[in-house]
Amino acid sequence: MMYIKRKLAILSTAAFWFISCNAGAQDQFPSRPIKLVVPNVPGGGSDVIARAVAQRLAPLLGQAVVVENRSGGAENIGIDFVAKSAGDGYTLLYASNSLTIKPSLYKGLPYNVENDLQPLGNVITDRMYIVAGMNAPFKTLAELQKYAKEHPGKLAYGTPGTGTPHHLAMELYKSTAGLDIVHVPYRGTGPGVTDLIGGSIPLLISTSSPVVGYVKTGKVRPIAIFDDKRSSSYRDVPAISETSPGVKVVIWQGFFVPKGVPTADSAKLTEALKAVANDAGFIKQMNELNITATWTPPDTVRSMVKAEIAQWARVVKEAGIQAE
Repeated sequence: MMYIKRKLAILSTAAFWFISCNAGAQDQFPSRPIKLVVPNVPGGGSDVIARAVAQRLAPLLGQAVVVENRSGGAENIGIDFVAKSAGDGYTLLYASNSLTIKPSLYKGLPYNVENDLQPLGNVITDRMYIVAGMNAPFKTLAELQKYAKEHPGKLAYGTPGTGTPHHLAMELYKSTAGLDIVHVPYRGTGPGVTDLIGGSIPLLISTSSPVVGYVKTGKVRPIAIFDDKRSSSYRDVPAISETSPGVKVVIWQGFFVPKGVPTADSAKLTEALKAVANDAGFIKQMNELNITATWTPPDTVRSMVKAEIAQWARVVKEAGIQAE
């Protein structure tokens, strides 16, 4: 009998340690691969940056970070997928500030940006420029404004599409400066650059990377930057706020998770993302793309999202913009 009791005691102790160790392993986040949803097609700018982050994130978290492209529906398919995913920290969304435009552009969205998603932090920022063709009847921002006022409705500008930050930034500028310039939406920046060089359109709203090579070869000319300060790359190009105070639009990209992720787990993801944003190799890779690696913490992103949603709602309403 004594032998049986001793045997049961040993088995009970072993079972206790097994359960404790197993529970500890389950509590260790992350304990399995993480899915990173990119709501854009493979190979695009956002996809390239997301994969660069994922590659560096995996060793920091000790788990694979698998990029999954869920494009379509003007990014809404991928965003909605993440918004409706379990709040366990294993599904991340890579998004830009186009996220803040969608609530005013698309009626009846199946998700609520502020209520269904929580930010982990932003990793990059990018600036947009008003770029003119070499045959345009103006060479500076001041000359553009003068020409546009003398020829209302006769000028056109291109963007990567309706409802993009590029589109709304220009509409904000037009409203502030009192200009009448027609919008020409393209399916991406590439076709717009081609038409700008060819003289089909006089203006294009673009970030630096798609046009920098053509600026260097004298095929296009940046005449303003959507910021409150000039760029170190183009010191002679004025900030648009110099003539239109308050007009500043910065493109940012960062990471979100569904609401409900445990605080400790979201904090771990945030710290890992911060380390990536400050990584010398990542900074160098972004610089080569003419993009600035910049860490923005989640509380700041949350405030930015709230402010931008309100700002773009006003612009969309005033300009009468409708989704295509």
